[in-house]
Amino acid sequence: MNKTVKTILAVAAVIAVIGILILIRTLGDRAAQIPENEPGTTGNTAGNLYNGGTFCEHDGTVYFSNPYDGGTIYAMDSDQSNIRKLVSGNDSFINAAGSYIYYFSTSASDQSGLGYVRNGRGIYRVDTAGKTNVLLARVTTDSMMLLGNMLYYTNFGEDASNEDVALVTVDGISTNGGEGVSLLRDHPKLGSANDGAIYYAGMNADHHLYMLRPDTGESIQVSDLNMYLPILQEGTVFFLDMDDHLRLKAYTISNNSVRTITNDTIDAYNLYGDIIYYQTVDMNGGDGYALKRIHTDGSGEEVVRAGVASGIQITSDYVYFHDFANDIPLYQTPTYGAVNVTTFQGAADAVKLP
Repeated sequence: MNKTVKTILAVAAVIAVIGILILIRTLGDRAAQIPENEPGTTGNTAGNLYNGGTFCEHDGTVYFSNPYDGGTIYAMDSDQSNIRKLVSGNDSFINAAGSYIYYFSTSASDQSGLGYVRNGRGIYRVDTAGKTNVLLARVTTDSMMLLGNMLYYTNFGEDASNEDVALVTVDGISTNGGEGVSLLRDHPKLGSANDGAIYYAGMNADHHLYMLRPDTGESIQVSDLNMYLPILQEGTVFFLDMDDHLRLKAYTISNNSVRTITNDTIDAYNLYGDIIYYQTVDMNGGDGYALKRIHTDGSGEEVVRAGVASGIQITSDYVYFHDFANDIPLYQTPTYGAVNVTTFQGAADAVKLP
């Protein structure tokens, strides 16, 4: 065999190896693609996401960021049984759909394995068994939601050293990862969606209500009311009125009418079905702060607990919250029925389990 033939065979062998590697990579990438969600799928309630997204209920399972374990994601049945550790990290903005969980972490990694010591700020996807954790975007965000097969989030650019400046955009990335897309130059809270569109209150130029169509990037003004934390539910937008001492109101889109639900000044609220939990502000600087609840028709107003509550999260069975500036203890009360505030001892006890 002469030198020329040997060279040709060697080159052919190299090309074959490269082809096999490309095929393996292609097949692997295809295998990594996760099933698509139904159009309009949302990953958590708007109220939970507005309050940090530390609890998320999906198909009878509650996923939550456990403050007794540094914000690590745990899972449990909705009645608080079968509590178990799922994936490590300081995690928030939890969304769930299908067999996957999506979340933002200040300390995470794309390594697999329960309890793996990880690092790297960003948006991650993990299967509900906690086996495979994938980094989707290395970003910093303070708001994130799942809609359909996309994750939408506020993205702080490298020059945005102050989170209140206008150098914040609303970006989107596929649940399968890949290149992100920029949709909007603003800094809204994300969480409310309907019929594949995102409803948000502007923060930079004005505080009006807008509808963003992610598929086209078009943003349309729905109302010129100055809103904060709008939640659209069955044609009614619940919101805090920025022109009226942050009172909780309801705006009906069809007839452009507004009604007041409570005259309290409110710092934060969460809506679940026909009940609202909200934190009041004492405008006189006294001790009149309280976590309250009320029905969406304005009836049944009552105090849940005196003081300043934060991180209000609602599931079908329980409402969770903690004191302002203190993640622990974590408190709970039944979502419906008589108020009965206790500590969520199960979350603390689960950390001690082997």
